[in-house]
Amino acid sequence: MRNYAPEYSQAALDALLAGSGRRRVEARRAIERLCRILPKEGDFTVRDDSGRTWSVTLFDSVVLTYWIDHAACEVKIGLIEWVN
Repeated sequence: MRNYAPEYSQAALDALLAGSGRRRVEARRAIERLCRILPKEGDFTVRDDSGRTWSVTLFDSVVLTYWIDHAACEVKIGLIEWVN
């Protein structure tokens, strides 16, 4: 199986860069884990204005909103958030 690579939206990249060093490390670990395990479904899903369904998953203290592009072998990261 090919490895999947993360692809970041501007909102996700802005959140990652704005996070503290500890939060950036937590987010990178969560994203690496997501790219390795490729869950079939997130903890729940949301639909955006264009009709795309995004999965939302909590990894420790990091909430990732994403969709998996199997054709491109990429995990499209739309949002990165942290819970305290």
